[in-house]
Amino acid sequence: MWNLLLVLLFVIFFLFIKHIQLLFQLKKMTLITKEIQTGSLNLRYRLRTSQKDVKELAEALNQLMDHFQVDFERIEFLEEERKRMVANISHDLRTPLTSLLGYIEAMRNDPTLTTKEKGEFLQIITNKGNSLLKLLQDFFELAKLEANDFKLNLQKIDLVQIISEVLVGFYPVFVKADIVPVINMPDEPFYVKADVDCLHRILNNFLSNALRYGYDGKEIGVGLREEGDLVWVDVWDKGKGISKEDIPYVFERLYTGSVSRNTSTQGTGLGLTIAKNLVEKHGGKITVTSAPNEKTIFSFGFMRN
Repeated sequence: MWNLLLVLLFVIFFLFIKHIQLLFQLKKMTLITKEIQTGSLNLRYRLRTSQKDVKELAEALNQLMDHFQVDFERIEFLEEERKRMVANISHDLRTPLTSLLGYIEAMRNDPTLTTKEKGEFLQIITNKGNSLLKLLQDFFELAKLEANDFKLNLQKIDLVQIISEVLVGFYPVFVKADIVPVINMPDEPFYVKADVDCLHRILNNFLSNALRYGYDGKEIGVGLREEGDLVWVDVWDKGKGISKEDIPYVFERLYTGSVSRNTSTQGTGLGLTIAKNLVEKHGGKITVTSAPNEKTIFSFGFMRN
């Protein structure tokens, strides 16, 4: 009888200790949860317990917090990107607008301007207005891409034919710049499944970028090659190139690198970002390599159809 009573007391005492331990662990989890609610997302539940259910609960909550922290850091990053983008957009809008208004004011208030000077001013105003329009169009196109408000019209396309069409469109620009493009393409067609308009946009952006920043090299090339399952298009120039430090940021919005921000070389800074988004929408790859003052190559690859 006494033995049974001792066993019973021991069981009760054991369960009481376990209950106290459980309450202590739950209290500790409550305190950590309150700390997390105040913004301490780096805290985690570190519990020393042999109770399987409590350990599983703590591990599940830690995994949840890992996801929360990643999401929170992503939101912080996007907010910083938004602020940076707004600041850069404001700069790119303010500079030509200020200049444009200056020319308009001069035309209105300066009676000594000749007819020729007024014509030149009007041409400058037109050019700056077109630059502003292009910037806004690129900005809204990128916004649609990043919001997934963009549908591809996929069809079987011959890349050789598309590249030829784009090059013909650039012919007057090459002549004016005294550049003879180096073209390296196969005779047979290379088919991919893609959106025609998107391909034109990507190639236009690559060639415009090569002309803008590689003009000094007086040599621009376009090539088509096959590597594994991908068909690659290369657009290269022999201009100033891109520094090793700038390479990781080339496809970011409003990237201009070390090139000075002026109207003679400056684009909207969104062209390569748009190209990257369009290539990735197709499930393709986009790369850049550069040896400053030697050769810079922008490439994109699509799966061969």
